[in-house]
Amino acid sequence: MIRGKLIFKLLLPLMLIATVFCNENSLSDEETIQLFNAINELEYKDSLNTQIIYNLELQLVDYTKLYDKSLLQIEDYKKQIELKEQMIDLVKPKWYHNRYLWFFGGVMMTSGAVYLAGQIN
Repeated sequence: MIRGKLIFKLLLPLMLIATVFCNENSLSDEETIQLFNAINELEYKDSLNTQIIYNLELQLVDYTKLYDKSLLQIEDYKKQIELKEQMIDLVKPKWYHNRYLWFFGGVMMTSGAVYLAGQIN
C-alpha cells in the first residue's frame, strides 16, 4: 500500500509535466481518468497480494511447527513400542509356568501317592 502511494506520488507530477510540455501527445480527460482508475485498481490488487503472501507465510510457520510436533510424536510412539516389546519379554511366561506341566505333574503325583498308598499292607 505504501509502495503504491509512493509510485502514485511520483507518477502524478511526471504525468503533469508530460502534459505541459507535450501538448500534442497529451492524454484526454477520459484517458487520464481510466489510467487513474487502473492505477488504483492495481494498487488495491497489490495490497491484496501482499496480505495473501503474509497469510501464506504465517501458514508456513504453523505447518512447520505442526510438522516438528508430529515428528516428536512419532519418536515418542517408537519409544513406546520399544518399551512395550521389552515389557512383553519380561511378562512372557517361563517354561515352568506352563499350566499343562503343572496339571500333568499333579496327576502323576496324585496317582503315585495313590499307588504307594495301595502298596501298604
